[in-house]
Amino acid sequence: MFLEFDDAKDIQEGEKITLMRWGNCKITKIEKSEGESLVMEAELMPDDKDFKKTKKMNWVSRDSPYVTINLVEYDHLMKCKKLEEG
Repeated sequence: MFLEFDDAKDIQEGEKITLMRWGNCKITKIEKSEGESLVMEAELMPDDKDFKKTKKMNWVSRDSPYVTINLVEYDHLMKCKKLEEG
């Protein structure tokens, strides 16, 4: 599977993370390579349902066909720190 590099670069060996819509896993090995690339090995923990103190990661399957995605960023839409009622 693929994870966003900016999310994955701060993961430590031995850390437990949550793969969204899948479950928790423990990172057992991290290999760093040149540039923005990491190779990680993990152990899936399907019985672990404690998601409170884990990093949440979105992922994309490595083996499924790729899908074209168009990302549109609108910068900051809100100018105030807190929205008021109404």
